[in-house]
Amino acid sequence: MIRRHPFLFFFLCLALLCAAVLGLRLGFRYVEVGRGIAGSDGSRPTIFYGRPLEIRPGDSPDNLRLGDRLNRLTYRRVSGKPTAPGTYTRDKGHIRIVPRHRNGKEKTAPVEIALVDSRVVSCAVDGKAQESVRLEAEEIGRLLNPKLESRHQVTLETVSPHLQNAVIACEDKRFYSHPGIDVFAVGRALGVNLREGRFAQGGSTITQQVAKNFFLSPRKTVARKLNEAELALALELRYSKKQILEMYLNKIYLGQTGVERIYGVEDAADAYFSKRAADLTLPEAALLAGIIQAPNRYLLFRNTNAARARRNRVLGRMRDLDMISEEAFAQASAAPVRLRSGEAPVHLSSYFIDYIQRITKDELGTERLYHGGYRYYTTLDPVIQHAAEEAVTRGLEAIETKARRTREPLQAALVAVDPRTGELVALVGGRNYAQTRFNRALDARRQPGSAFKPFVLTAVLSSSLAGKSPLTLSSLVSGEPITLDTPEGPWTPSNYEDKIYGELTLRKVFEDSVNTATVRLAYDIGFENVLDAARQAGIKSPLKPVGSLALGSFEVTPLELAYAYATLASGGIRCEPFSLFSVTTAEGDSLIARSPKRQKVFDPRVAYLAGYALQGVLERGTASEARALGISFPVAGKTGTTNGNRDSWFVCYTPDIVCAVWVGYDAGADTGLTGAAGALRISARFLRALYPHAGPALPKVPEGIEKALIDPDTGYLATPACPKTFSEAYLLGTAPTETCPAHPVSPVMDAIRERMREAGGFFRRLFD
Repeated sequence: MIRRHPFLFFFLCLALLCAAVLGLRLGFRYVEVGRGIAGSDGSRPTIFYGRPLEIRPGDSPDNLRLGDRLNRLTYRRVSGKPTAPGTYTRDKGHIRIVPRHRNGKEKTAPVEIALVDSRVVSCAVDGKAQESVRLEAEEIGRLLNPKLESRHQVTLETVSPHLQNAVIACEDKRFYSHPGIDVFAVGRALGVNLREGRFAQGGSTITQQVAKNFFLSPRKTVARKLNEAELALALELRYSKKQILEMYLNKIYLGQTGVERIYGVEDAADAYFSKRAADLTLPEAALLAGIIQAPNRYLLFRNTNAARARRNRVLGRMRDLDMISEEAFAQASAAPVRLRSGEAPVHLSSYFIDYIQRITKDELGTERLYHGGYRYYTTLDPVIQHAAEEAVTRGLEAIETKARRTREPLQAALVAVDPRTGELVALVGGRNYAQTRFNRALDARRQPGSAFKPFVLTAVLSSSLAGKSPLTLSSLVSGEPITLDTPEGPWTPSNYEDKIYGELTLRKVFEDSVNTATVRLAYDIGFENVLDAARQAGIKSPLKPVGSLALGSFEVTPLELAYAYATLASGGIRCEPFSLFSVTTAEGDSLIARSPKRQKVFDPRVAYLAGYALQGVLERGTASEARALGISFPVAGKTGTTNGNRDSWFVCYTPDIVCAVWVGYDAGADTGLTGAAGALRISARFLRALYPHAGPALPKVPEGIEKALIDPDTGYLATPACPKTFSEAYLLGTAPTETCPAHPVSPVMDAIRERMREAGGFFRRLFD
């Protein structure tokens, strides 16, 4: 009969062929899941790496702590010429290193660094000159212990039935009836996704989640969903429902305590309730099941109200599915959320790792970080991060004895940026990550006060460069009181301690942080131009072109302010915040690859003059105490103190590093600390740690800059009679041409001074 109907025969053959192909694929998947599950012991951790050390001419290997870094990377110092990967030698004039390659496959080329006076003068790789050389990256953190020391596998029989039911009610109510794929859930998710125009809902079963967690990346693509479906069918063929549920409960990510990520219900029960999974009560089980979809969103130790609401929704679903009675629902939903007290002490770099997870969440779904083997290559410098953590911890201990006490602990945030590359090299979001994961470096919006004034200075200098203003750093400006009309009425800014000023040089305005003169300068050049300078530097927070803008009345974050100063430190090149180079699988397949975004926004002459002026803040101005704190090398910076001493700021930079420090109370209470009394102390500790042996290299002077010896009080060219002199910097052609009128020199006095100089020379030659 089939021969009489060739079309029926064709379709029958096609059906048999499709069935055979499907059978072969399922057979292949059957074997694959067996091997994968058997070989997956959770031993492949997700690892975070810091940035590779880069060595350039001009660097001090001692400041870089090159020896310590090599030891941390388990390099071995040898005598004679190093030949094996992972060995090095050092003498007075050379450092020779044979580096390892990250994957151990590529041939390593020897590195030679030449030194003069303990500074790098040249770098070469395999005998060829290079602008810089890099070592491999150092590990800075893991999300899963490779020895399983903090994970405990359990059988389904040792998991509370309440928890099993709660997970099924919350994640996959038809778990025991579908073949691995829930057609109804897929149809519902497809409708939502079509309406949203994106992957808004997944419709995955517990079996599919097991397939994804063991075998697949979290990228939301059609191909991955098809692979997930095939693997789920194979899992259902090979394993029982109870085995699949057991795998899921042992693998699932359930938040964290301190720096430790919690994987599996046994560890979660211990971490949150000091119990075993077998002993969880109904409300405890519903609470754990409720946070599966977004454990970091509910933050059990810090967000119990949201967690309680989520728990009660799970209890409601269990009631609707007849898993619990109405009476049990009422009792469980009324129960308080009781968690174990205390959290594990943690490393402060957890703030940085949280930041990395935040910025990769959309691409990787990092709320579900149970995908073993990921490699995150970040910009964090482990040595600089350690210095930052020590500076915050020890600095707060020292300054809080002088701070006004409140019911909350004094907090601090520190952000460090490499202005040459825009890389975020250190980040501390608070004094204790275990007590609060709120990241003040990223999320605390506070008024910067006078720490905003460098952007007024930049606007003034840019105006001068454009020929719209005659002002130079030695120009005299008025510090007299000023009143501006505002919609709220007349506004008269005051100076610190209500001090009154007359005329003073532009440099002195910013060294002494004179509010009245700063507002007058901003008014004269236009508040819109000040706002534009801040925007060009990289400040994205809401700002308005009003008088108080010049005094830092609009809120910013420490990260934002650090990168804005980095624009000046880099010679006028703005960098977007950059903290991650790449993410790969354990096999090296790329998941994310990024590079810095840089844009020239200021003339390098403007950036240089601004930095040259800000060096005076530490040498003679509001941060002059830095010298007593051990900062004996050139640093540009600015203090900031807001009304009522609510915020203490100090932001500073060298050609190598930008450091922004904020100190204050989260609730905004009076700290009793100025920028110099608070944040400066932490910054000084940090800078001392970064430059223990030698100061940084001096900033490069761009073309179009000239210098002149002036009287710092009058701003005119210095005469021999001036009691003080200062070498000031100018745009080419703008240096003063008139001599100091306050200290004129007569021809008679000139002749006397010349005779005295000649006599001094005669006696020196006589004694020689």
